[in-house]
Amino acid sequence: MHWGFNGRQFSENGVAADEIIPFDQLEVWELLNETAPMAMNHPVHIHGAQFQVLSRSVNESYMAGWESVRHGYVDEGWKDTVLLMPGERVRLLIRFGDFAGTYVYHCHNLEHSDSGMMRNLRIE
Repeated sequence: MHWGFNGRQFSENGVAADEIIPFDQLEVWELLNETAPMAMNHPVHIHGAQFQVLSRSVNESYMAGWESVRHGYVDEGWKDTVLLMPGERVRLLIRFGDFAGTYVYHCHNLEHSDSGMMRNLRIE
């Protein structure tokens, strides 16, 4: 099985145009856990910055599973990892303001990262 972000798998030296981030600019990121090929949780970890969770929403067809865990979320404060349940959409407030360079973001499920669910981002 192969995993990825936005239809892309990990490339050691690759950075797509939409993965080049302006240094010290406040951004809102939106992550969506689409359920193909199977419904799984994805803890997404972003290197090089911390963020705050602005909001969460879920596709109606995955509401029962989401309801079983949503009260356990602790979204207050600064984060570097966010859990996305199947069908869930999360909005993040993030700024890469400490260091320019190339970093990765990836799923913290080891077998997912190892199978391509990791991407580079470059801070300029």
